[in-house]
Amino acid sequence: MAEQEAHTAPEQPEELLGELADLRRRTRTTRHGYWFPLILFGLLTCGAAPLYVAAAAVPTRSGAYTVDAGPLLLSGMPAGTSSFYVGWYWALALVGGYLLTLLWYRWHARRSGVWTPARGYLITGVALTVLALVIPPLTGLLHFLQGLWLPLGDVWLRGTLAFLIIAAGLWALARAERSRALAVIALVYTGAALLSSLYNIENVFFRLGWNPRTPFGWQLTALPNVLLPAAVLLAAGLGAFLVQRRGGRGTA
Repeated sequence: MAEQEAHTAPEQPEELLGELADLRRRTRTTRHGYWFPLILFGLLTCGAAPLYVAAAAVPTRSGAYTVDAGPLLLSGMPAGTSSFYVGWYWALALVGGYLLTLLWYRWHARRSGVWTPARGYLITGVALTVLALVIPPLTGLLHFLQGLWLPLGDVWLRGTLAFLIIAAGLWALARAERSRALAVIALVYTGAALLSSLYNIENVFFRLGWNPRTPFGWQLTALPNVLLPAAVLLAAGLGAFLVQRRGGRGTA
């Protein structure tokens, strides 16, 4: 009888707290689906790489760029005049990527039974994209707007402003996911995006011995500034995917 009572004795508070903590951890891991936008925007960045190479084909001509010559903030002023296509690519890729991510989270919520409030992520990314599109042409009518973007030329000059818009979205998503891991990823990616925006990363490869000898070889020097942020996103997305597939045995 005493043995039976021992088997039916209630669990100790420490055991209950441990089980509750484990349940919360598994629930957070199940809810987390941020590997999808990481991989998606990593692939979209890789998809833009040929456009950056093409944009470096023709030297910039004096007066070739004006505030109404397309999506200036998203295309920047790389060496060639084909940067027009870079800007429109990112206009479509950013909006489409954010919408696809929202649809992904809705599907993921129905599948897992745990909802992630990703609407703020969508609003952040789309709003910044729209602002990047409309501020330069509006400057012709509202001259005070030039103080908002012209002094920040180093940030958008290389056509890498889209990377910073992606970074802002990751910070919003990290808050929605309540994920410290995603916050760390956002921090690392923000650093990579700023480096690509403020520095010619090909200089590092020049010091390592890369010496382009053809015009097309010089066009390829646009790739390091594009592929570094892409590599961060793809590596982080793959790692997050593997963690989730392991059923939450890692910390997410």
